[in-house]
Amino acid sequence: MKLGCFAFANQIETVEALGYDCIELDLTEIVAMPENEFEDLRRRVENSKLGFEVFSGLLPLSVRFHASDFDEAFWLAHVATAAHRAAKLGASMIPFGAGKCRSIPEDCPDVPAARAHVLHLVQKISDILQQEGLTLVVEPLGPANSNYLNTIPETVEFIKAVDRPNCLTMCDLRHMFKMDEPFSNIPACTGYIRHAHIDYPRGDARLFPQETDDYDYTTYFTALRDAGYDAILTVEATEYIDFEAEAGASLAYLRKLLG
Repeated sequence: MKLGCFAFANQIETVEALGYDCIELDLTEIVAMPENEFEDLRRRVENSKLGFEVFSGLLPLSVRFHASDFDEAFWLAHVATAAHRAAKLGASMIPFGAGKCRSIPEDCPDVPAARAHVLHLVQKISDILQQEGLTLVVEPLGPANSNYLNTIPETVEFIKAVDRPNCLTMCDLRHMFKMDEPFSNIPACTGYIRHAHIDYPRGDARLFPQETDDYDYTTYFTALRDAGYDAILTVEATEYIDFEAEAGASLAYLRKLLG
């Protein structure tokens, strides 16, 4: 299993020096880069020993699929730019979280139609990513992030309906914890799980897992082993006081858990 770290472009060299196998960069940041800045990033990526297989943030969290002003053509063009740039940096997959984007409006008069709209858009996004040789991994999210596609089995049924060979799902410790979802769902759905996330799951802050935490991470690791999972496990920590120190200690602990 490879250990990755969620980070931004200015942290690439730090993540590499700490000894992570790969890095999960933010596509929103990358899409916004002018061409000269992106080319500089591409050169840094080429000179790095890190893997750049996964990129997050396919759509800004402010986007809402069901909003009256949602511009499908504009956002699909955004996806095309993001996919093209990610592919040039070595990507093989892009997670799709964006929970509020896909959430069904609380006052929705036609829930089946709203869900069909999400299906339509994910099919379109999958088709765009396929052109770049990329896989879309739809992320099950907890109730604080979305009211639709909350568990792995629910998301598996959704991606079966998407019916695209490059549309799969993933597992995330935080969201499974918030949903009280059994870890047995990971080996039960092993053929559909392409990626995995981890952070300290209690509370709202996404923190680096540490050996001193009041949480037992071994059950999550056991489920991943039972599933035969040997791909990337990315630490999705977005809040920290000292990135280098906390990311480094977390890496040492996670390697210990891997045995």
